[in-house]
Amino acid sequence: MDRLKYFSDCLNDTLVERNITIKNLSAKSGITDSRIYDFLSGKCAPSLTNAVKLANALNCTLDYLFGFEEVYTFCQNYTLTSDCSERLRQAIATSGKTRYKISKETKVSQQQLHNWYKNKQTPTLVSLVNFAEYFNCSLDYLVGK
Repeated sequence: MDRLKYFSDCLNDTLVERNITIKNLSAKSGITDSRIYDFLSGKCAPSLTNAVKLANALNCTLDYLFGFEEVYTFCQNYTLTSDCSERLRQAIATSGKTRYKISKETKVSQQQLHNWYKNKQTPTLVSLVNFAEYFNCSLDYLVGK
């Protein structure tokens, strides 16, 4: 499943179903109208920060917005409670695979994976979505919710 395409569709459907205008979403999330249009058109993926802002504005989870769960679940005050590297280390340990093998299978460079693993850098939202699919776990889990 193309999670980024799903995100665009889900965001659009949620706005229609909940009768929310882009202007209202922009005001509530602090994200510009033009950036929201970019997300809706699939022109670009949101940053992790913007995805969390949208989840907060829509009172839902990232898992819902990216299709890891199909049913809308009301969620207030979405906050990132731990760093991604800790959750990534746990997912790697649980998988029983080496970082080398994960790097080869996900096409993420070993250096990049090492930086994320050692908390020297935060993965992009696109990478986190790919890891959630790869490890068959919740996106919310990986981002520390």
